[in-house]
Amino acid sequence: MPIQHLELAGIRRSVLVALGVAILIPVAVVVYVLTNVGGSSAKRAAMSAQAGTMPVHTKAKPVSFRDSALFQAVAGVNDSPTPSKGYLPPSTCKAMSSTMVLCTHPHYAVYGVALRTYPSATALYAAYEARVAALSGAPFKANYGNCTETDINGEIGWNHSFRHPSYYPVSMFTSGKIRDVQAAGRVFCTFENDLLDIVWTQDDGRLMGEVTGAPHLDTYLWWKWVHHSIVLPGFANPMQEMPGMASTTSTHTSTTMSGSGGMSSSTTMSGSQSKKSSKSTSGMSK
Repeated sequence: MPIQHLELAGIRRSVLVALGVAILIPVAVVVYVLTNVGGSSAKRAAMSAQAGTMPVHTKAKPVSFRDSALFQAVAGVNDSPTPSKGYLPPSTCKAMSSTMVLCTHPHYAVYGVALRTYPSATALYAAYEARVAALSGAPFKANYGNCTETDINGEIGWNHSFRHPSYYPVSMFTSGKIRDVQAAGRVFCTFENDLLDIVWTQDDGRLMGEVTGAPHLDTYLWWKWVHHSIVLPGFANPMQEMPGMASTTSTHTSTTMSGSGGMSSSTTMSGSQSKKSSKSTSGMSK
């Protein structure tokens, strides 16, 4: 074979080898990077997660306001062994927040119920006076008339002896100087367009409630038993301490108290309550 031909063949082999090496080196680098760098990143991420330096996303448990103290108190009314048993089925109520529950048609004589707790006695009675003023269409007035089976217009105190004392000023309630044996809260009632509207407070738990319904006697009897059966956690069952089941009685003496400001928001009851004027269909202030 001619020497020149051999030299050319050798040169071709050298060129091919060089080209092969030039191609294989980048491929090897890429494979190394993907294998080792990527693997190291995955290892570092895993180690960081284990060390708590990397956020781990978990699905948050949804908040249920039905577990609130207020809603549990509502459920307790329906299970009470007193005449209120079955009067407030939890299935008819919705927990709007941990401090507000709204119920629709829990009883044939009740169109709507609103219950709310407040952070202080001052806030509770400011909301109460504002709601009473809105329903009556006049400045708040305390200790007049009564709310019983036969009295459907008035504002007065109530206690767990089924009596409605009219000689305690609202200032005793806001200051916390009133004792349960004297009065456990206050109540206001008004009758308009065949509907009875009752707004009341309960000092234990700083609760305000409102019920609207018809016929008025049956609505009143619903309130009479239910409001005695609302027990917020941390307080003894008042039904166990009552000396008897006497009917509510009227008392005497009247005192006028100045009202507070207007309501900050409203809630509308459902059902036939739409017959009432707008002042009686707005809900409790927030």
